[in-house]
Amino acid sequence: MVFVAEPLTSMPQVGIWHYVFSNPNNISLDKPLMIDGITGNHLTYGQVKSNSLRFRAGLHKFGFKKGDALCLFSQNKVDYAVVMFGTVAAGGALTPANPAYTAKELQYQLEQTKSKIVIASAETLAVALEAAKLAGIPKSNVFLFDDREIDGVQPYTKVLLADQEMEAVEYTYEEACSTIAYLCFSSGTTGRSKGVMTSHMNIASNLTQLSQHTKGTVDVATDRYLGVLPFYHIYGLTCMIHLAAFQGTPLVVLPRFELASFLNAIATHRVTFCHIVPPIFILLAKDPSVTKYDLSCVRYFWSGAAPLSKELSEAVAQRLNVGVLQGYGMTESSPVSHTPILSNIINGSIGELLPGMKARIVDESGKDVAPGERGELWMAGPNIMLGYLNMPDATAETIDKDGYLHTGDVAIMTEDKQWYIVDRVKELIKYKGFQVAPAELEALLLTYENVADCAIIGVYDPSQATELPRAYIKLVLGVEASDATAKAIIDSVAKSVANHKKLRGGVRFIAEIPKSAAGKILRKELRELANQEMKASVQSKI
Repeated sequence: MVFVAEPLTSMPQVGIWHYVFSNPNNISLDKPLMIDGITGNHLTYGQVKSNSLRFRAGLHKFGFKKGDALCLFSQNKVDYAVVMFGTVAAGGALTPANPAYTAKELQYQLEQTKSKIVIASAETLAVALEAAKLAGIPKSNVFLFDDREIDGVQPYTKVLLADQEMEAVEYTYEEACSTIAYLCFSSGTTGRSKGVMTSHMNIASNLTQLSQHTKGTVDVATDRYLGVLPFYHIYGLTCMIHLAAFQGTPLVVLPRFELASFLNAIATHRVTFCHIVPPIFILLAKDPSVTKYDLSCVRYFWSGAAPLSKELSEAVAQRLNVGVLQGYGMTESSPVSHTPILSNIINGSIGELLPGMKARIVDESGKDVAPGERGELWMAGPNIMLGYLNMPDATAETIDKDGYLHTGDVAIMTEDKQWYIVDRVKELIKYKGFQVAPAELEALLLTYENVADCAIIGVYDPSQATELPRAYIKLVLGVEASDATAKAIIDSVAKSVANHKKLRGGVRFIAEIPKSAAGKILRKELRELANQEMKASVQSKI
């Protein structure tokens, strides 16, 4: 069946800058909007708005034209929003880059987007300069998120922040639908990363969808968001910066996640909404230091970017006496497509489909499955991307002729219209014809006291001509990584799951589970570990 959500009561008719700063909540210009979670320094609503238009003017003087791209290569900063909104106000496309990139990785993004300007932090400057040189961008087009000159590179505030404002480029509805505003790059977990072409209307409509779906649940006078997830990722870009500015809700900004500074920022700045990812939930559920901080201000911990199990949701909710919910989305959906209504949170569920969208759950042949059955989630709506940059074939493989985005995620929709993400299509393990969902086994393992974190992959056994589920486990500090510990875990899992789900591939202990900045398990790295182990085993027998 095709599930159609409630219609949108209105649709934006303008570009992002004009929509975000339409100020529907009549926010005072002197209200703090972007707050440094460590120093307490802040930019007001009026400063973010004005400085973005000053930046737009500076770009114009520098020769930056409508359709040009600017790369932002930095950790989270209080003035990240100034550069971001200023770039789209100038008619350009912002392409935020992962500050952990190597020069070669950044070079690829610069060349794909044809970026004209790079703004880097002091921490990322050396890599930015090397990548810019490789991509043919002159050093004079590289600027700093800093108050001082470093190695001949000027602060952007000195060169690109003009004394006077310049009006933002205006867009008709049709132009807003077709003009690229952001070029975020996917994580590349299944190949080279792809540039996702996100239009002005994609983001503006997603803000509208979220506002309609969660109407009445945010108090802009008292609520505060936490900006700890990376702003270069679409989750941080939309659900933190854009939503905070659109609503006028203060955003407490942290440069990166560190447990102590994270907890201290919440307690000090009395944060009420925390957008986080499952790895942080694991720490909230198990780390002893969590209880040393006053987190009573938090109304909700909000999860996204990777599946959050029912068990982990309940563990955090009970330990901290707080609401725990999760939404769902992709970079390709700008990003949110599903989220709960706060009056109806069901642990493990991603909630309901956002207004203005439609979705299907289909089997391997593309036929719709019945409610309660598993299948791949397909979805369509005004928030679905324009396509992949310079990759028409990949776009055609992902968005079909009817406009449905094929997510690659395995989902279930129940009779009461609750949606659940149970795994990735490409990550399902095939054991002798049976499907094994890694997320299900991971959720079980995380309930064990000795397990700090874990990941499941399938390893191929040629003697049986099938894949076997294998667990990679980070143990709690003080627990011995021994054969006895591994056997105890394997035996315990065997008692709790069906026969085909047993850990026949064994258990491997590991210092850290490899994950992306958005919290997704990097299974390709674990598969490489498994391949290396297999090669070493073969060599030892020769």
